[in-house]
Amino acid sequence: MRSLAGAASFAALLLATVLAHASSSLVLTDGQVIKGTDVTRRGDSYFVTMAGGNTVAFPAALVKEIKLEDDPPPPPPAGFVNSGPKTLAGPSLPQQAPDNGQQVFGPPTQWSKSAVDTTVELTNAYDPNADVMAGSRSTWSKSAVDTTVVLKDAYDPNANVMAGSKSTWSKNAVDTTWKPTDGFGFKPLSFTVGSTTPAAEAAASTPAGVAPWSCAESFFAKDADRPATDKDNQSPSMSLRSVKSPLYASLGLPLYEATGVLDGASRKAVFTISGGSCRLVGGDADALIGLNLSAEHAMAQDATSLNVAMASRGGARIPPGVDKLDYALAFVSLTDPQVSGSKGTALTLIAKPEELRSIEQKTGGTCTLSKGKRRKEERAATRSYALPKIAAGKDGDVVTFLTWSSSGGMVYRETVVFARGGVVSAKRDIVASHIGVHQD
Repeated sequence: MRSLAGAASFAALLLATVLAHASSSLVLTDGQVIKGTDVTRRGDSYFVTMAGGNTVAFPAALVKEIKLEDDPPPPPPAGFVNSGPKTLAGPSLPQQAPDNGQQVFGPPTQWSKSAVDTTVELTNAYDPNADVMAGSRSTWSKSAVDTTVVLKDAYDPNANVMAGSKSTWSKNAVDTTWKPTDGFGFKPLSFTVGSTTPAAEAAASTPAGVAPWSCAESFFAKDADRPATDKDNQSPSMSLRSVKSPLYASLGLPLYEATGVLDGASRKAVFTISGGSCRLVGGDADALIGLNLSAEHAMAQDATSLNVAMASRGGARIPPGVDKLDYALAFVSLTDPQVSGSKGTALTLIAKPEELRSIEQKTGGTCTLSKGKRRKEERAATRSYALPKIAAGKDGDVVTFLTWSSSGGMVYRETVVFARGGVVSAKRDIVASHIGVHQD
């Protein structure tokens, strides 16, 4: 497990986390490329925010496609290079083959052949090829007259004898085909989108050739059974950006954040693209799929969709150099609708007792609980405090740690399990509430 100082530094970094914008651009029908920092659609117009802060509007009919370009990686610090191993002094040495280290052992050990051949080969005294009854067997002689009767079918299968009196069915003038539909009206958690209009399709460099903009339009469609490209089925306005937060970098998945209007309210969708499908893994998942879910059930829905997305990449494999505690905190934060959704609740890792006391000492805002009951909750949080822990279990590695949420001032005990098969699951228990500066 990492040191307490490293965990505290990471917790401080989470408080200052922001979403960096990737470069956005519009490709017009005449081939012009309009580059900017952000692209937002309102009604039938696209608004491009330029580098200087000015906003330029373009009609949707003139837009061919929308492109998102990731920012180039930052240069290495002074004195460091990322070009791989180098010879700093002395002559260059030839690269050694991986199997050269085993040549000193010589060929594998072999058993010496015995001086006496002790192999026993059994032979069968009975010859199955010898016909011992050949001399006494009776045989039938062939008849001089061929008495074989060959029956001939008088019915010709190629002749249609009923052609003159056959009745035929004519096609009905009204199509009576019945197609079942979902009576509940729930939206799916994922969409498989294809090529629609040029304005809805972005560059083909995205995973599996699916455009993030098309995914966002599908999530904010008013009716999931109709094409998201219909104007009356689209969100009145929508914006899209790549998620570059250091908090989610340890997950190793390309994430996108879309903001739009659904049922008259501003909603947020955090999704990824895997296997040619758009996977909703965070944000206001309950509102987007049309279900009134609790925070716990919404986290379970997001976790299931996130595991499906990671399964297409070989499962949840923690990248080299990433701490399991960081990965677990990113998993819990992304699937929590209070954190990744439109409310933007802060979720802080509590790595040391001093951090818990610092949160408890801060006061402000309004709280429905009296001071006496709040002190009781603070004592319960102090008694339940435990250092972050990573343990190897029967089914996988188990990570336990405490977090504080500004929504209700909740102190949670988070339990994240990394199963052997590459599936991640999370469980949350409430330790205390109304702690620190919070919103009831």
